[in-house]
Order: sequence, then C-alpha cells, then structure tokens
Amino acid sequence: MAPYASDILHTSDRASLDILLILNGMGIPGRIIPALLADRVFGPMNMLIPTALLSGLLLLCWIAIHSYGGLIGFLVVLGYFAAGVQSLFPSTLSSLTTDLRKMGTRVGMVFTVYGLATLTGPPIGGALITAYGGGYLHAQLFAGLCLCCGSALLVVARQVKVRGALVKKV
Repeated sequence: MAPYASDILHTSDRASLDILLILNGMGIPGRIIPALLADRVFGPMNMLIPTALLSGLLLLCWIAIHSYGGLIGFLVVLGYFAAGVQSLFPSTLSSLTTDLRKMGTRVGMVFTVYGLATLTGPPIGGALITAYGGGYLHAQLFAGLCLCCGSALLVVARQVKVRGALVKKV
C-alpha cells in the first residue's frame, strides 16, 4: 500500500508511513471482534468465509481508489477484514481436525503452504507491477482474485465437513 500511495497517488514518505499505521491499527479490532463472533455465535469457518470473501472483494475495489482520502477510508475497512482473516485461519484449521493427535501435523502442513504463498505473493505482485510499466491493476487483480478463489475453496471445505448442511456451526 505504501508504494502505491507514493507511486500512484504521489504522497509524501510520511503519508506512506501513515498508511501502514492505519492498516495495522485497524487490525487490532479486526483480530478481536471476528474471533469473538466466531467463538460465541457462528463458528470459525462460518466467520472466515465471509471475512475472506470481503477481503478479496475489497482488494478488487482497490482498483477504483484514486485519491489519498479514498485510500485512507479503504484501508480502515481492509485492515479490519484482512486482520480477521489472519486471526480466524488457525482456529478454523483446528475446527476441521477431529483427531487431536493429527493437529500438529495438519497445522504444520497448512502453515507450510501458507508460508509459501506469503513468500511468493509479494514478488509475484512486484513482477506484475514491473511487467506492466508500474501500473498496479494486474497486481490488484491477482491479490483480490487469489483471496476470492481461496474463499470459494473454503466454501467447498465447509460443505464437505458438514455434508451439505446449510445451517451448522463450523
């Protein structure tokens, strides 16, 4: 976000730093509130699916941001939902595991894949920005569509887990 603000919106270095602070600051309630709702009302997977989908859709909406004020408002909402995805991910994984003896193995396997995605995503985004002359459109599409596709896979995993039941706390 900071390079986007400085490269595309032509903000100062200080404003670019403020963007990171806002994004991370909104992560505090974004990590707590969805986790509480998941624990008390919906279940972690039922909360993760819309949170991840909204994050993906928000990343696609990033394409329409062309002002510093718009970016700030966008980051407030994105910071909340993106942090929710991060906090709900481990609890969702544990809710899918019925045999506690396999929990460590499954967590390790999933976080290995997660780590590879985290390791390769930013360079791919950077390569897309470079390949298209410094424009962010393709990187924005890549980020948003990856998260939306991940949300679709979560829906499939939920349906397999609950065997097609629509209303079930998972």
